[in-house]
Amino acid sequence: MPIWVLLHDFFDKEKRKVMRKLIFLVLMMMGVCALGAYAQGNDGEKKPLFAYPQAPDTIVSFQDRANYVVIRFWNKIDLSRPITDEPALETALQDFIGFFPYAHKTVVVNAIRDLMNKAQSNKANFAMIGRLAEKNMYSDEAIFASDEAYLPFAEAMVRSKQMKKNEREYYAKQIEKINRNALGAVCSDMEVVDVNGTKKRLIELAGDSTTVLFFNDGKDVDNMIARARLSTSVWVNELIASGRVKVVCVTPAKYSEEWATEARTWANNWEIVAGEKAKEVFDIRVSPSVFILNADKQIVDKNVLVDALIR
Repeated sequence: MPIWVLLHDFFDKEKRKVMRKLIFLVLMMMGVCALGAYAQGNDGEKKPLFAYPQAPDTIVSFQDRANYVVIRFWNKIDLSRPITDEPALETALQDFIGFFPYAHKTVVVNAIRDLMNKAQSNKANFAMIGRLAEKNMYSDEAIFASDEAYLPFAEAMVRSKQMKKNEREYYAKQIEKINRNALGAVCSDMEVVDVNGTKKRLIELAGDSTTVLFFNDGKDVDNMIARARLSTSVWVNELIASGRVKVVCVTPAKYSEEWATEARTWANNWEIVAGEKAKEVFDIRVSPSVFILNADKQIVDKNVLVDALIR
């Protein structure tokens, strides 16, 4: 198995949250329960925001059942009316997103476009859904990070005349960055500066086999721990020594003597550079983060956590 085929890691809290949601969704698809997204009423009781669709028993295939629910998910809510309970809407959106891995790609994309078309009937709802989609699918706290699924949301925000120019530009930059960093795309290049103050091109530092682009800002505890774990991994160091892996550590900041003095102590078998435009060029969503390049300098994985990389 190629070393870039990785298992993504989640924090224990996120694992429990995802597992609870997965159990709920599976039960619902099996027809065991018929729940909706819930809002907290004044009397303390939970009241449904709207009822979710249930696939009929005549639909047997798991994917077909998921397709059925995704297509009809928002049928029971009037999106032209103001939604005042954002947490309840977020719960509904998270449950909608939860079906994506099990439904057909085309069905998912069309359902998202249909949702955003309906949501345009109310500007506040439309903006809220776009913001929640970004939080749950694109941000560093995403419950389901997926470029393909998030793009239709972002594209709808860019096309909408209801959004202000700066808001459309905000989402347009996301789209540009996603497309530039798509899996299979050749890694973007940029000027970097090594610990000796020498200017170089990032793409020229990539290895002839597998390259680990390790984005690390060097400031907080998480970054320090990730550096320590990667630099002391016996297996990773063996792969570097054999020429099968090359680690290029990029600090997304401007070069300084202070940074260079510290960075020289990180590892003696890495290429360590500063790249002040890294966050503009690369779709970095978590810190620290890893991009994996193959021998052809193509991106085969991105925003990988260091623990998952080592495993």
